[in-house]
Amino acid sequence: MNNNSNQPGQFDAVLGGEAPPPVSGVVLGGIEGVKNRLKSSVIEVKLAAISEALNYGDMGLDLVINTLMDSSEQAQRFAARLLKQRGGDKGKQALLSFAPWLFFTKLEDWTRENFNPEVGINDPEGKAYVVNLELLKILLQDSHTSKIEALSCEIRGFNHNYVPHGSYSIDDNFDDYIKLILDADDKLANLKYLFIGNAEAHPFMSSYLELGDVTPVLRNFPKLEVLQVRGGWCSPIRPKPLRHEYLKTLIFETGLIFINSDTVDQIFQLDLPALEYLELWLGGCHRYGSDIGTKHLLPIISGELFPNLKYLGLRSSDYSDNIAMCLTELPTIIDRLAILDLSMGTLTDEGAKALLNFPSINQLHTLDVSMNYLSTNMIEELSQLDCQVITNPQANDENEESEFGDRYTCLYE
Repeated sequence: MNNNSNQPGQFDAVLGGEAPPPVSGVVLGGIEGVKNRLKSSVIEVKLAAISEALNYGDMGLDLVINTLMDSSEQAQRFAARLLKQRGGDKGKQALLSFAPWLFFTKLEDWTRENFNPEVGINDPEGKAYVVNLELLKILLQDSHTSKIEALSCEIRGFNHNYVPHGSYSIDDNFDDYIKLILDADDKLANLKYLFIGNAEAHPFMSSYLELGDVTPVLRNFPKLEVLQVRGGWCSPIRPKPLRHEYLKTLIFETGLIFINSDTVDQIFQLDLPALEYLELWLGGCHRYGSDIGTKHLLPIISGELFPNLKYLGLRSSDYSDNIAMCLTELPTIIDRLAILDLSMGTLTDEGAKALLNFPSINQLHTLDVSMNYLSTNMIEELSQLDCQVITNPQANDENEESEFGDRYTCLYE
């Protein structure tokens, strides 16, 4: 075995292509060769060097970690993916410390591609196939379905329970997607990412689409790492005793999560030991002036659940001040989070003051309080915290006419 890391090895490139290098030529071998190729302006060369770096132990791992600061977003995401897969504890900790947004497993880890029946499934690694119901039926007949890692099932149209009849046309049904996917669980054995919901990522409209129970997906797909739904909530989930070993990311984008007050309680009954990222769009929850929602959030706010959670998003809430105040009482989940996201809600200076005066808030990497109702003075005070604070825009921006009007959440019903 060659122990000289500066000598060319199996993974090294040699200047001059396939021809033997001249005696006076430069051999791009070892760790020095990787360093040189990381400086390349050709993205393919840089990505190859990032991958090769991990063959050189701790020195190579440090090079990959440094790439998280690269000017190329593609290089950053490629490095983040390698660190998550092969970087061990040191690589994951570096992601949390330097680039926590890249630490989490989300759709951005895959390249979206509209499924084309004439092309079929071609080289699916790293791709998220975008389908409607009819395309999903065709895709599931492909002989390479078992290689699919990610599916984005996009529904267009809104349920007539929430809008005047005829205002929108509905081309697919949420339950039809669920049935198709569950029936094909043997074909989709490698599925890691699944999105089902409204195709339009519009904060004011997504809750008009009626959703149903998604827990059968967790039961039938034990390798799933990301589950994301977008729309209105209809059927409560029925977790029963359900444990999922691999789910890392769970996202509910809905303004009707409390249409049934047991819904959040049932989500919190799921046993998800690997969960790192939980994002809930809470929507309207005041009934006749009373906050009926915060008490249902106490198990997650107090840190009782999901031991590996690093991102908590309690977004689009009309009781954001109450949530902020509860978060600053002990015990609190803030002590083990990297990112706390309270954006798109109704947070005022009162709730922000509670966060500002709570010492543990400084151990966060990022606090997101954008799209709320904070004053200029409070934004200035928050900027003095030791963590990164995202404050812009605000719904009551003094320099712009607010599109929110009164204090409403983004998914206000």
